[in-house]
Amino acid sequence: MKIVKYTLLSISFIGLVSCTKSVEDPGTEYAPAMYHSRAYEPLTQVTEEGNDYYNSNPNNPYKMNMRALPKNTIKISHFNANYYKNPEADLFFYKISKDSTGASVIATNPIPKSEAVIAEGKELYGRYCQHCHGETGKGDGEVGKVFGGVPNYAGAAKDRSESSIFYTITYGRNRMGAHGSQINVLDRWKIVHYVQTLQNQ
Repeated sequence: MKIVKYTLLSISFIGLVSCTKSVEDPGTEYAPAMYHSRAYEPLTQVTEEGNDYYNSNPNNPYKMNMRALPKNTIKISHFNANYYKNPEADLFFYKISKDSTGASVIATNPIPKSEAVIAEGKELYGRYCQHCHGETGKGDGEVGKVFGGVPNYAGAAKDRSESSIFYTITYGRNRMGAHGSQINVLDRWKIVHYVQTLQNQ
């Protein structure tokens, strides 16, 4: 019985002593690669060359891991394929704010309408829109049936302009969430072309 008692006291003492920590002791990292990437990290870097986790990129200016953006870089959401034809007119082919309802937005579709573009738009529509809006745009997709409130392109939404449709895809409207981060800008305009064929069915 005394052996068990002394054993428990010894374990308790060792446990208490082991809980103390020196301010100079960083502790043990059991998986250091999870905390300190061996690859160049663009947002963080260890610049002290004597440090075990030094990871500054010697190939970049000032040993930075992230390069500065080139001058005149444009966000992809404002990219226009026609930029080189008429830079001043085409650089920002739509300027819309999230506060707008989308109804008064004026934007021009930079992609010329063609059978090939409409076919691409149909494929993209099937990937991103059909589950709510339905195959023929009547708002009768599998998800649309459950949630309701999805407009019929040939009905209530028949007169929506291409600008308004583009705005809705980009920023969302009512129960529809924004898809601007999921669909690149040129694909959004292709979907607009296809949706307009559903408006005229």
